[in-house]
Order: sequence, then C-alpha cells, then structure tokens
Amino acid sequence: MIPVLDPVSERARILRLVERITYGADSGTVDVAEQLGYEGFVEWQLDHEAIDDGPIEALLIDALPTLSMTPEELARHIFIEENFGAAQRDLVIATMIRRAFSPRQLYERMVEFWSDHFNVPALDVVGGYYKALEDRDMIRPLAMTRFEDLLQSSARSPAMLEYLDNANNTADGPNENYARELMELHTLGVDGGYTEDDVKELARVFTGWTIRQPAEFLFNGFTHDPGPKTFLGEEVIGSGEAQGTNVLRTLANHPSTARFIATKLLRRFVADDPDPAVIDDVAQAFSDSGGRVVDTMRALLLHPQVADTMALKFKRPNEFTAGVLRRLQPDPGTDILGRIYNALAASGQVPFGWPAPDGYPDDREHWQSTTGFLVRFNAAYEWARGLVDASPLIRAAAEQDRISDMATVLIDGLRPAGVTARTRRILIRYANGLPADDRAPAMAAWLLAGPEAQWR
Repeated sequence: MIPVLDPVSERARILRLVERITYGADSGTVDVAEQLGYEGFVEWQLDHEAIDDGPIEALLIDALPTLSMTPEELARHIFIEENFGAAQRDLVIATMIRRAFSPRQLYERMVEFWSDHFNVPALDVVGGYYKALEDRDMIRPLAMTRFEDLLQSSARSPAMLEYLDNANNTADGPNENYARELMELHTLGVDGGYTEDDVKELARVFTGWTIRQPAEFLFNGFTHDPGPKTFLGEEVIGSGEAQGTNVLRTLANHPSTARFIATKLLRRFVADDPDPAVIDDVAQAFSDSGGRVVDTMRALLLHPQVADTMALKFKRPNEFTAGVLRRLQPDPGTDILGRIYNALAASGQVPFGWPAPDGYPDDREHWQSTTGFLVRFNAAYEWARGLVDASPLIRAAAEQDRISDMATVLIDGLRPAGVTARTRRILIRYANGLPADDRAPAMAAWLLAGPEAQWR
C-alpha cells in the first residue's frame, strides 16, 4: 500500500496536476505523469494532436452514427425520418465517453470549458441538431487554437445564431440579445467597460448575420443596417460583414477580455476565487500570445503558485462521474452508456443541458449539498457493484481472500496519494460487517465517494 503523501512533496504536486487537468487520476495516467514529471506532463497534454485517441474515436463513430453525418444527412435523419432526439443522445454519450476514456484529457477539459463559455443548450430537436454540428465542427477543432478563432466561429455558428436570436436580427427589427451576451459573457465581462449604447450599436453591426438552411452561416446584405456605427468610442471600420469581423477582433484583443478569460480559466482549473496576481500573469500571457490557448494554459499550469496550490475545486457532477469511470476502467462498450446518462441526470449536469447562456456554474456553492453527496455515494456504489466483472480493479480486489488485502488493492488503485492508517482501519472495519460478495464494491464506493474524492 502507498503511504499517505506529504502534500508538499513532488509526487503530491504531480498527483494534484493530474487531478487538475484530467477527469480523474487513473493508475495509467499517473504512471505517465510520474515518468514525465510535472512540466513534461503539461507539455504532453498541451500537444494533444500527438496523443493517439484513434481507438476511442473509432468506437464512437461505429456506435453513434449521427456523429459523422453531413448537415444535410443529419437534417434528413432527424426531421424527415423522425429520429427526434438522436443528435442530443449521441452527442451526450460521445462527450462522456471521451471525458472518461480519451487519453487527450486536457483537450477534453478545454472542449468542455469552451462549451460552457459559448454555451448553447441542446434541449429541443432543433437545438440538438445545431449543437451537434457546432460541437463537431467548431468547438472541438478550435479548442486549443486561438480565442479569436473561437469567437469568430461562434458568432457565425448556426447554433449560436439560433439560440441568441441573431438569426432574426435585422435593420428593420434589431435584436440586442446576442450583442449583450457577446460582451457580458463571451469577451469583456459585465464590468469590462461597455455601455448600453455599445450594446445597441453592436446589435446594428450584426444585423443580417443569419442562417442558410439547413445549417450554414449567411450574411444577408438586404437585412443589414449599412449606416455608420460607433463602438467603444471608435468608429466601426469596414462595411457589411467586415464590420462584424473587425469588431470581434477588437473584442478578442481587448485587455478586459484577457482578464475575463484568465479569471474563468483559473476558476475552472484552480480555485473559485483565484489570486488577482495570478490572474494578471495569465491575462498577460493571453495578451502576449494573441489569445493562443496553448500558451495561456502553459502559463497557467506552470505558474509556481498554481503548481503549489492544494486541491481547492469541488468536483462538478460530470467530473465526479467521469472520474469514477476513469478509476474503475471498464470496457467503454455500449452496456455502460445508459448508466452514464442516468448518473448525470440524477446529479443535475447532463452535458449541454444548462438552459441559460452563461454555462453550467463553476463554483462550489452551486453543487455542494447533503443530497448531492448522497447521490454521489449511491452512484459510486452502483457503478462499483455493477462493474465487479467489467472492472479489472474491482475484480482483482474481489479475488482476495483477506479483507486487508482487498483494501490494499483498492487503495492502491483508487487513492494514488494513499490513506492514513486510521482511514484504512475504518475501511476494513466497515467491510467486516458486510456480506462477502459486497465487500469489494462497497469499499470501492467508500474510496470513490469519500470526502477526499470530492476535490481536485
């Protein structure tokens, strides 16, 4: 058994890093991180295209046919052949399988981050259709590129155009919804220095930005307001669609945007209330790199204060569920897909299910509750109980004759940082009172859902 770690040791820093940038510290990923060291593991995960995720993608394409359909094929499949809900279902399942099993863990976490940042829910048939295409064709390809690339593509995404009503924003009937959220939620932040007049002028800039069916961006010059416009105290340069392109570039490179994105990244990866000095450093890296995601994340993760910060983030439900799966390592076959969905539905965080444009909350207060802990423990037990034969770890533990050996196998596999001697004694005493065939899954659930397992 691994003894409980000194929290300031190098191994403890590496284990915290793995928990911080993955969906759960499974034994294989921990081994890789220890071989590469702290900085080496960061660089390995930042170079996500060099990490082979072919087997997972091949499984998903084979099991979930809507993932590879063209917009026209998907529209026919849903609306003419009446496979309502197919796109949402396949997108949610693929998302959770990738989070739990892909070796590109930091990439998948950035996909989730940008999905929350540019939130578009998939709560109805049309929304599910557009969101499935946006996830595949915009969020995933651009998640590790530049912020401006994401911003320009989001503004032209049929999913966003439909969700925030810009598809109906015309010179004769201006709609300010997208313009307002663009500044408040996507770039400057609510205190970023814009006025109500800027909202009105920005809405005029984006008149005529709409959708050509079934799912393609269209600039309609006939519904665009061609008059002069002023934004953030400056005349908007260009005409037609170029006005919007230029304004998006201005917003992407604005100092308030750099600080807003840096704050959100630190809040996602490090702490609910990040240190202002660290925010300044990460925002500077964002600006210096022209908004490059890889450079910004490198500055964040290698920041000495971040590397030494204890686990302060309470896991959101999807992180907890993916973490349980990563530690148990069952075969990612179709027999677990329904269980994943049910676990997330019970905990209140089905991917792409948040109805408001601000994305799922990122703070502990929203998710931490007595009921939530009970749901998590029950889910961990159901997973462990149902995967006795499918999880190599649970199976190995169940094969041990002595409870103490069973505990050793599970602690080594589920708690890389070890447990205290007192915790180990409590665990063994707890198992002693259980039927023989329930000891391994019950102890696994105890380790998977205990207090230490709630934080990253």
